[in-house]
Amino acid sequence: MNILNEYNNVISICGSRRNVGKTFLGESIISHFSLSYSVISIKISKFKHKAEDKENLKELYKTPHYTIWQELSFTHKDSGRYLKAGASTSYYIECDDSHLLNAFLFVYNLFGSAKLVICESASITKYINPAISIFVESATYQTEENKLRSLRKSTLVLKEKSIEISIPQLFLAVQNYKWITKYTEKVLCYV
Repeated sequence: MNILNEYNNVISICGSRRNVGKTFLGESIISHFSLSYSVISIKISKFKHKAEDKENLKELYKTPHYTIWQELSFTHKDSGRYLKAGASTSYYIECDDSHLLNAFLFVYNLFGSAKLVICESASITKYINPAISIFVESATYQTEENKLRSLRKSTLVLKEKSIEISIPQLFLAVQNYKWITKYTEKVLCYV
Protein backbone atom coordinates (compact mmCIF):
# COMPACT_ATOMS: atom_id res chain seq x y z
CA MET A 1 0.00 0.00 0.00
CA ASN A 2 1.34 3.43 -0.95
CA ILE A 3 1.66 6.05 1.74
CA LEU A 4 0.42 9.35 0.38
CA ASN A 5 2.14 12.61 1.25
CA GLU A 6 0.11 15.17 3.17
CA TYR A 7 -0.54 18.62 1.74
CA ASN A 8 -2.07 20.67 4.55
CA ASN A 9 -2.45 23.77 2.41
CA VAL A 10 -4.53 21.95 -0.25
CA ILE A 11 -8.28 21.47 -0.49
CA SER A 12 -9.44 19.02 -3.15
CA ILE A 13 -12.91 19.34 -4.65
CA CYS A 14 -14.66 16.64 -6.65
CA GLY A 15 -18.26 15.67 -7.21
CA SER A 16 -20.81 13.11 -8.24
CA ARG A 17 -21.29 14.56 -11.73
CA ARG A 18 -21.07 17.71 -13.85
CA ASN A 19 -22.90 20.86 -12.79
CA VAL A 20 -23.34 20.03 -9.10
CA GLY A 21 -21.49 23.13 -7.88
CA LYS A 22 -17.84 22.07 -7.66
CA THR A 23 -16.51 25.20 -9.35
CA PHE A 24 -18.99 27.43 -7.54
CA LEU A 25 -17.74 26.00 -4.23
CA GLY A 26 -14.14 26.66 -5.28
CA GLU A 27 -15.08 30.23 -6.24
CA SER A 28 -16.78 30.75 -2.87
CA ILE A 29 -13.75 29.49 -0.96
CA ILE A 30 -11.35 31.62 -3.01
CA SER A 31 -13.56 34.71 -2.81
CA HIS A 32 -13.69 34.58 0.99
CA PHE A 33 -10.17 33.44 1.87
CA SER A 34 -8.27 35.43 -0.77
CA LEU A 35 -9.17 38.57 1.19
CA SER A 36 -6.64 37.46 3.85
CA TYR A 37 -4.44 34.85 2.14
CA SER A 38 -2.80 34.15 -1.18
CA VAL A 39 -4.77 31.35 -2.86
CA ILE A 40 -3.96 29.56 -6.11
CA SER A 41 -6.29 27.27 -8.04
CA ILE A 42 -5.56 24.14 -10.03
CA LYS A 43 -8.20 22.62 -12.31
CA ILE A 44 -7.29 19.12 -13.52
CA SER A 45 -9.08 17.34 -16.35
CA LYS A 46 -8.36 14.10 -18.17
CA PHE A 47 -10.40 15.28 -21.14
CA LYS A 48 -8.75 17.11 -24.02
CA HIS A 49 -10.48 20.41 -24.66
CA LYS A 50 -10.89 22.17 -27.99
CA ALA A 51 -8.41 24.83 -29.10
CA GLU A 52 -10.99 27.62 -28.67
CA ASP A 53 -11.38 26.59 -25.01
CA LYS A 54 -7.68 27.30 -24.53
CA GLU A 55 -7.85 30.96 -25.47
CA ASN A 56 -6.33 33.18 -22.78
CA LEU A 57 -4.26 30.26 -21.52
CA LYS A 58 -0.46 30.41 -21.52
CA GLU A 59 1.18 27.02 -21.98
CA LEU A 60 3.73 26.56 -19.19
CA TYR A 61 4.86 22.98 -19.62
CA LYS A 62 4.09 20.11 -21.95
CA THR A 63 5.03 16.44 -21.96
CA PRO A 64 3.58 13.56 -23.99
CA HIS A 65 1.37 12.80 -20.97
CA TYR A 66 0.19 16.18 -19.70
CA THR A 67 0.05 19.89 -20.43
CA ILE A 68 -0.07 22.71 -17.89
CA TRP A 69 -1.49 26.14 -18.68
CA GLN A 70 -1.76 29.35 -16.70
CA GLU A 71 -5.04 31.26 -17.00
CA LEU A 72 -4.45 34.84 -18.13
CA SER A 73 -7.87 36.45 -17.80
CA PHE A 74 -11.38 36.17 -16.45
CA THR A 75 -13.28 33.76 -18.70
CA HIS A 76 -16.28 31.43 -18.47
CA LYS A 77 -13.88 28.47 -18.07
CA ASP A 78 -13.40 27.08 -14.56
CA SER A 79 -9.81 28.36 -14.40
CA GLY A 80 -10.97 31.84 -15.47
CA ARG A 81 -13.77 31.80 -12.91
CA TYR A 82 -11.26 30.96 -10.17
CA LEU A 83 -9.06 33.84 -11.26
CA LYS A 84 -12.04 36.19 -11.22
CA ALA A 85 -12.98 34.97 -7.72
CA GLY A 86 -9.61 36.17 -6.43
CA ALA A 87 -7.05 33.42 -7.01
CA SER A 88 -3.60 34.98 -7.27
CA THR A 89 -2.83 32.48 -10.03
CA SER A 90 -5.00 29.88 -11.75
CA TYR A 91 -3.75 26.78 -13.56
CA TYR A 92 -5.41 24.31 -15.89
CA ILE A 93 -3.93 20.83 -16.36
CA GLU A 94 -4.90 18.20 -18.92
CA CYS A 95 -3.47 14.78 -18.11
CA ASP A 96 -4.19 11.11 -17.75
CA ASP A 97 -4.50 9.58 -14.28
CA SER A 98 -1.14 7.84 -14.33
CA HIS A 99 0.72 11.17 -14.68
CA LEU A 100 -1.57 13.30 -12.53
CA LEU A 101 0.77 13.41 -9.53
CA ASN A 102 3.71 14.63 -11.62
CA ALA A 103 1.58 17.35 -13.21
CA PHE A 104 0.16 18.44 -9.85
CA LEU A 105 3.63 18.53 -8.26
CA PHE A 106 4.99 20.66 -11.11
CA VAL A 107 2.52 23.41 -10.18
CA TYR A 108 2.60 22.77 -6.43
CA ASN A 109 6.39 23.06 -6.31
CA LEU A 110 6.22 26.55 -7.83
CA PHE A 111 4.81 27.74 -4.48
CA GLY A 112 5.06 24.87 -2.01
CA SER A 113 3.34 25.60 1.26
CA ALA A 114 3.62 29.39 0.81
CA LYS A 115 0.10 29.63 -0.63
CA LEU A 116 -3.27 28.03 -0.06
CA VAL A 117 -4.36 25.74 -2.89
CA ILE A 118 -7.79 24.80 -4.25
CA CYS A 119 -7.56 21.77 -6.55
CA GLU A 120 -10.60 20.67 -8.53
CA SER A 121 -9.91 17.12 -9.61
CA ALA A 122 -11.80 13.84 -9.62
CA SER A 123 -8.63 11.81 -9.01
CA ILE A 124 -6.07 13.83 -7.02
CA THR A 125 -6.89 12.03 -3.75
CA LYS A 126 -5.53 8.81 -5.27
CA TYR A 127 -2.08 10.43 -5.08
CA ILE A 128 -2.07 12.96 -2.22
CA ASN A 129 -3.71 13.50 1.15
CA PRO A 130 -5.06 17.05 1.05
CA ALA A 131 -5.93 18.84 4.29
CA ILE A 132 -9.60 18.61 3.31
CA SER A 133 -11.26 16.66 0.52
CA ILE A 134 -14.75 17.89 -0.36
CA PHE A 135 -17.24 15.84 -2.36
CA VAL A 136 -20.22 17.71 -3.84
CA GLU A 137 -23.13 15.32 -4.24
CA SER A 138 -26.12 15.76 -6.51
CA ALA A 139 -29.41 16.40 -4.76
CA THR A 140 -31.36 14.65 -7.52
CA TYR A 141 -29.14 11.97 -9.08
CA GLN A 142 -27.49 8.95 -7.53
CA THR A 143 -23.70 9.09 -7.35
CA GLU A 144 -22.13 7.17 -10.23
CA GLU A 145 -20.26 3.96 -9.40
CA ASN A 146 -16.89 5.34 -10.56
CA LYS A 147 -17.22 8.26 -8.08
CA LEU A 148 -17.92 6.19 -4.96
CA ARG A 149 -14.23 5.88 -4.03
CA SER A 150 -13.92 9.66 -3.95
CA LEU A 151 -17.12 9.92 -1.93
CA ARG A 152 -15.88 7.43 0.67
CA LYS A 153 -12.47 9.10 0.93
CA SER A 154 -13.83 12.63 1.37
CA THR A 155 -13.40 14.63 4.55
CA LEU A 156 -16.68 16.39 3.93
CA VAL A 157 -19.71 15.72 1.74
CA LEU A 158 -21.90 18.64 0.69
CA LYS A 159 -25.19 18.40 -1.19
CA GLU A 160 -25.41 20.68 -4.19
CA LYS A 161 -27.09 24.00 -3.34
CA SER A 162 -26.40 23.57 0.39
CA ILE A 163 -25.68 26.81 2.25
CA GLU A 164 -22.09 25.69 2.89
CA ILE A 165 -21.32 25.87 -0.83
CA SER A 166 -22.15 29.58 -0.81
CA ILE A 167 -20.68 30.35 2.62
CA PRO A 168 -17.59 28.14 3.07
CA GLN A 169 -16.46 30.01 6.19
CA LEU A 170 -19.23 28.09 7.98
CA PHE A 171 -17.09 24.96 7.80
CA LEU A 172 -13.58 26.13 6.80
CA ALA A 173 -10.82 28.09 8.49
CA VAL A 174 -7.10 28.66 8.02
CA GLN A 175 -4.42 28.35 10.66
CA ASN A 176 -0.73 28.93 9.83
CA TYR A 177 -1.45 28.56 6.10
CA LYS A 178 -3.14 25.21 6.68
CA TRP A 179 -6.77 24.48 5.89
CA ILE A 180 -8.86 23.19 8.79
CA THR A 181 -12.47 22.15 9.01
CA LYS A 182 -14.69 23.40 11.79
CA TYR A 183 -16.61 20.10 11.80
CA THR A 184 -15.24 17.30 13.97
CA GLU A 185 -16.46 14.47 11.76
CA LYS A 186 -17.61 13.79 8.22
CA VAL A 187 -20.86 15.67 7.81
CA LEU A 188 -23.48 15.46 5.11
CA CYS A 189 -24.97 18.90 4.52
CA TYR A 190 -28.40 19.02 2.94
CA VAL A 191 -30.16 21.79 1.04
